[in-house]
Amino acid sequence: DAEPAGHEIDCVENGLEAVNITAHKFFDLVLMDCDMPVMDGWQSTATIRERKALNENTPIIAVTANAMKGDRDKCIAAGMSDYISKPVERKRLFEIIAKWTANSTRVA
Repeated sequence: DAEPAGHEIDCVENGLEAVNITAHKFFDLVLMDCDMPVMDGWQSTATIRERKALNENTPIIAVTANAMKGDRDKCIAAGMSDYISKPVERKRLFEIIAKWTANSTRVA
């Protein structure tokens, strides 16, 4: 639960909703599940990056159960900024958030 740590959070149900919300609201960071329904996290990230508009440069962190060799490279190739594997350790999650939002106040 990141809200008690001072972060504002918006959650979506699928990758298409992630694309839609990032078209209308600025985020300092996006945690992107790679295995979402409707549109997976890789395609959602690529769409956000290709849009060349709001959030095109926002750090997008892959959250995935895919921890095999090459999975991190696949995430980076899709336009994701960093990678964290499931199960997510709370300490590691907050390290990643701090790394990418050192001067920010909003997180999605």
